[in-house]
Amino acid sequence: MIIILLKLNANNYNQTIHICDDENEWPPFTYYKRIDGHKDKQHLIGAMTEFLNVIFKKIGTKYTLTLMPWKRCTYLVYSYKKASKKYEMFINGTYNKDRAKKYYISKPVYFTYQAVFYSKNKYPNGIIHNGKWNINKYKICDVNGYNINSYYTKLGLKKSKKIDQEAGSFESVLKKISVGRCDLVVASEANIYGAEKIGKYKIPKDIASQRIPNLKPTAFYIFISKDYPNAKKLLKEINKAIDELKKDGTYKRIFTKYNVY
Repeated sequence: MIIILLKLNANNYNQTIHICDDENEWPPFTYYKRIDGHKDKQHLIGAMTEFLNVIFKKIGTKYTLTLMPWKRCTYLVYSYKKASKKYEMFINGTYNKDRAKKYYISKPVYFTYQAVFYSKNKYPNGIIHNGKWNINKYKICDVNGYNINSYYTKLGLKKSKKIDQEAGSFESVLKKISVGRCDLVVASEANIYGAEKIGKYKIPKDIASQRIPNLKPTAFYIFISKDYPNAKKLLKEINKAIDELKKDGTYKRIFTKYNVY
C-alpha cells in the first residue's frame, strides 16, 4: 500500500482526507512516475493527480492518495464506518445507479472517448463497418470489478449476455483477446494507449482499436462516502473548486499537459 501525503495550508476538517484508487494505475490520469522504465512508488503523477493537488490546495485540506485493488477501494469508501473510517473518497470512477445510491458524486471531472479493442488476426476488417456494429455477436471481456453498466445501457448489449470479468487488469484482457479467449473490450483510448506509453505493458501486436461512433464521451467523477460526517460539505467545496479551476484555465493547463484535454 503506497500513500502520498501532501501537506497543505489550513485543514478545514480537522483531519486528513484519505483517497484511494486502483492499484492497476490509470494513465495518463493517475500512475506512478517512471525512472529508467521502473516504477517510483513514492511518486504518483498524472492529470488527475495534479488536479487533486490544486483542488485540495484551494480547499485548504490535507489528503493522502493510496493505490489498492479496485474492489477493495470502492468497498472501503462505501463501508466507511465499518472499515475503521479509513477512506472517505475514491477517484477516477464512472457513474451508475448503484454507485449513486452508495456515494455522493461530484460534478464530472474529465471525459474519455471509448473504443473497441479487438484482434486484427480474428477480425482483419475490424468490428465497426460504416459506423455500424452489433455488439451482441461477440464475446466480451473486461476487468474484474469495473463498471460494465454502459455495455447494456449505451451499447445495446442484451441483458442475457454475460461479460467475462475474470481478468485482473487491462493487460490481461488484451492478452485474452489476442489468444482468442474473447473477442473485444470497450475501453478508454487514453488509458489503454497511455499505459503503453509509460511502459506499463506492451499491447499485443495484433490488437487494434476503433473509436465507437455516435457515443458521447464517458465522464469520470470523484466519489465520497455517505457515511463520512462532513461528506456534503466536502462535496460542495470540491464541486466549487472544479468549477473555479475550469473557469480560470488551470484544468485546461493540467489536462493539456497529458494530452487528454
